[in-house]
Amino acid sequence: MIVLEENVMISGYTALYGLVAHPAHHSLSPMIHNLGFKQHQIDARYLVFESQARPQDVARAILTLGVAGVNLSMPYKQSLVPLMDELMPTAQLVGAINTVALRSGKLVGTNTDGDGFWRALQKRYPNLASQQIVILGGGGAALAVIEAAARYGVVTIQVFKRQNTTYAAVEQRLAKIANHHSMSIVLHNYADEQALQQALSTADCVINATNIGMVNTPGLPMAAPLIGQIPMTCLVADLIYAPRQTAFLQLAARSGHPTQNGLGMLVEQAALSFQFWTGQVLQTDPIYHALTKEF
Repeated sequence: MIVLEENVMISGYTALYGLVAHPAHHSLSPMIHNLGFKQHQIDARYLVFESQARPQDVARAILTLGVAGVNLSMPYKQSLVPLMDELMPTAQLVGAINTVALRSGKLVGTNTDGDGFWRALQKRYPNLASQQIVILGGGGAALAVIEAAARYGVVTIQVFKRQNTTYAAVEQRLAKIANHHSMSIVLHNYADEQALQQALSTADCVINATNIGMVNTPGLPMAAPLIGQIPMTCLVADLIYAPRQTAFLQLAARSGHPTQNGLGMLVEQAALSFQFWTGQVLQTDPIYHALTKEF
């Protein structure tokens, strides 16, 4: 636990922000945002709301309690979209939100995940050109990264997703994003190893956006021999930040690839959420330092 300051006072005017998700108690978001409020001397606090309530009840609670803003994670990123009074353009394209602001009694939703990922990547590898990328997974986080990709110079994206009940809906969503940004996005069946091998051979960046590699879902998102066939100059990224080095990133690093875990994305998307709520720019270097020191 990071101690923000001694003798913290909470007044009748203290604004409330938080994370609504299940599970939620493991999240680093309270640490990041409360450091941000201290950084800008804002009378506000950020808490965790572990919830499995119905989406409409979550929306009603935000309005009733006057919660100034929330972040959303599973299972609410898509289910709260229809309950917003206003959606920012990025959220409309992605079809998922991770940030909600309460403005004049209205719920305004946006998505900062995609820009958070690419901002973190550019900070660590400022000279890396990622024009052709391969993304494993087609969930909300993957779609956000894909939608933002065009703004960071990506021309071609090849997506590999399980051919389940959401496959057709994701295909339609990807077509909408591709048309909006005038870019090439091709969806493949995750089980098509030959197509994956071919896509990897020309990739500048490979991103694992599945949950494979998390503490509760250990393993590799692709067969180990395929990792060795990724071009040496290709960056291998994982959206997972716990553990910090998934088995996927460990194997990639041993093969000599540059790697990036999900911690940078977490911090940068939080900074964008913070700015959406407060209009203030969160200085992320002290946040990175605090997280690295503590963990």
